[in-house]
Amino acid sequence: MDTLAAVRLTAHLNALRHTPLSAEVAARAVVGEDAAHHVTDPEGLLGLDPLRASELDEALRAALLLVDADWVLVLPRPGATGVLAGPPALNAAAIEAGAVVLSASGGIAWLPHRVGPAVQWQVTACRPPRLSQTPAEADRALREVVLAAGRELAELELTPAERPDLTGIALPAGYGSRAQRAAARAWTLLQACEAALGDDGGVLHLHALQARSRVLNEVRRAATDVLCAAVSWTGRQG
Repeated sequence: MDTLAAVRLTAHLNALRHTPLSAEVAARAVVGEDAAHHVTDPEGLLGLDPLRASELDEALRAALLLVDADWVLVLPRPGATGVLAGPPALNAAAIEAGAVVLSASGGIAWLPHRVGPAVQWQVTACRPPRLSQTPAEADRALREVVLAAGRELAELELTPAERPDLTGIALPAGYGSRAQRAAARAWTLLQACEAALGDDGGVLHLHALQARSRVLNEVRRAATDVLCAAVSWTGRQG
């Protein structure tokens, strides 16, 4: 699942619209430590050559020229498709990929596909995303979920697992400090939950194991909402 790649693409597409950032610099930031990122546009939605993969900076320039809207990050899972509004084929592909970047006005979506050490983005059609939580609403919900999770795990006498190795995240210039902090906190929690869900933490009893999994999934969902809200440029960020 290419969550980090989708975060970077969404953030830098928005930064291109709202700051003097160049497409070349944005493309390098999106690629990060990956070997390369390329873009396929089989329907010609961005005016790219439909018969070959294009360079990411070329696709970013085309998106900036043709799409007069901000970009929305979605990290869908089965039963939790977020703001996805279709078409159904896109929803299914986005769930399989674990991430998708949508134009807020609809029309253009970017689907990531991992190809060894590289990422290939497929440009495809989408409907306008549904209304999402504001960053402030999502952050309040996350704080409540984290507090409740701490109480429930304490009642079950479950202690946190060993802290996993976590990577940081930083949004490009143009995002406010509140969005930067919210994204960083959500990304940390998301990684921690993913690591914990892959480890039973030494829990022996089935009831406690099920409760732990449920609590971690609740925190993961809330952290995902915050990350998506912070990165998606809606004009409501502080």
